[in-house]
Amino acid sequence: MKEMPMPKVSVIIPCYKVEKYLRRCLDSVLAQTFADWEALCIDDGSPDKCGAILDEYAKCDGRFKVIHQENQGLSMARNNGKNLAQGEYIYFLDSDDAIHPQLLEVAYGLAQKHNAELVNFEYYSENKEKFITKYVDPNKVKFKITSNPLFQVKRKEKYRIHFNVWTKLYKKKLLDGIDFIPKIHFEDFPHTYAVLSRRPRTVITPAKFYYYSVNDESISNAKGNPQQILDYHTGIKSVYEIYKTPEFEKELSFLKREFIPGILKQQLGRCRRADSANQPLMFKEFAKELMDLDSKGLLSWRGHKLTRYWTYKKLIKGTYEL
Repeated sequence: MKEMPMPKVSVIIPCYKVEKYLRRCLDSVLAQTFADWEALCIDDGSPDKCGAILDEYAKCDGRFKVIHQENQGLSMARNNGKNLAQGEYIYFLDSDDAIHPQLLEVAYGLAQKHNAELVNFEYYSENKEKFITKYVDPNKVKFKITSNPLFQVKRKEKYRIHFNVWTKLYKKKLLDGIDFIPKIHFEDFPHTYAVLSRRPRTVITPAKFYYYSVNDESISNAKGNPQQILDYHTGIKSVYEIYKTPEFEKELSFLKREFIPGILKQQLGRCRRADSANQPLMFKEFAKELMDLDSKGLLSWRGHKLTRYWTYKKLIKGTYEL
């Protein structure tokens, strides 16, 4: 019996309580103009009809491969999918979102043409703009090539690297030894900075190929609680452990100026929006994190709005009033 050739791209789709969105996601994969893919759909013990929907699609198209597992969380679902992937490239797709019909065609084409290990693109946000599926001429897609993409993580950069994983196509070998941290929220950013530390040859395009949907039950929209602050801290410490060596002196200085201010702003906002029961506990954990960052030399006024910076200093001193 002749062996089937390995797919060019493995699309990894973790699924948990996304019955409302799942068909749209899977249909967007089926609609791809690039046909040489496999979709590894990880049913992470979802209590709704996700498992049945995935089995339905797999029965109709053998490129869909379903893995049913007990609930292990998003990080492990992605890790398990990556370990099973056969493709030369890997793409992580969130099951409550969707992709442009030409995403794989254009991203894979850019990777091949420019011998890239990483391709980064932009996205539409459901609550800010209308999704557009207009045909894109692959030969007219604007792009930038870099061998140190970390320095493109700038908030106002046209050719920008985002912290999330679903705006990227990865060479599978690039991800060797890099896993998502299990059992934490906000697992994308430490994974992305671990990848960028390898200084992969990267193509960045401002073209939008991802459709991000606002899901009220998603991790990013979960009610504020102290564990979120602890998980942010875990991610930041993971990034610091990679970049603290002399080899990454310039990169660490850049992260201190560009990465730390943004992520602390997010945490402060979560603390302030938390309910009365969780808010004091969240601020307590946040103060501990700030003290740790300060001790590592990662907290300075540069890059921060001064009013926020003084809030951090008050939290460290214990003089901030809720």
